[in-house]
Parts: sequence; structure tokens; C-alpha cells
Amino acid sequence: MKKFLTFVFILVLACLFFNKISGSNMTMDFNGNDVDGPLEFLFGMIFAGGGLLIALLAIICAAVVVGLVMTGVGVLMVAIVAGCIALGLLFSAPFMLPLLIPVAIIWVLVSRNRKQGNRH
Repeated sequence: MKKFLTFVFILVLACLFFNKISGSNMTMDFNGNDVDGPLEFLFGMIFAGGGLLIALLAIICAAVVVGLVMTGVGVLMVAIVAGCIALGLLFSAPFMLPLLIPVAIIWVLVSRNRKQGNRH
């Protein structure tokens, strides 16, 4: 990814360079003065590169903010699902009681048999 970004950055700078030396009718005003010659190319490259760096910084900040927001939403969703499961178990407990009575009886019988088996 790092090599790809470097390639794209160099490609964009090369496009800007070829656009500047191709003899187009593009002019640059700096503080109300028309800039010509090598300074025009230098200022164009600096401002274009600076704009790209500012855009890169803005995209990184936006990605961090979106990542933090999505992480918070994910944690909130997990908490909501866990709460719904807990509520479902709480409301289903009275209906599960007739099923739990035979399980409890079997558990007591098995544990009693184990205790007696350990004595011999």
C-alpha cells in the first residue's frame, strides 16, 4: 500500500509538471503579481503538493473519526444484543421452570450416586 501511494503521488506530481511545461495558457497570480518562469513552476509544485498533503491529512482525520464512531456503534450494538438476550432469558424463566424441575431431580440423583460411589 505504501508503494502504491508513493507511485500515485509521483504520478500526480508528474502530471502537474507536464502540465506546467507544456506551454498552456495557465497563469499564476501571487499577491496580485503575475509570476513567470521557474518561480511559476516552483510555486505551482509547492502549492499543489501542499494541497495534496492537506487533503491527505483531512482524509486520515476523517478515517480516524469514522473508525471511532463505528467502534462506538459496534460496542453499543453488542451491549443492546446482550441486554435483549438477558431480558429474553429473564422473561422465559417462569416458562422454563417445569423443564428445570426434572433436570434438577436428575442432577441430585447423579450427584448422590457419585458420592456413594466414591465411598467404596
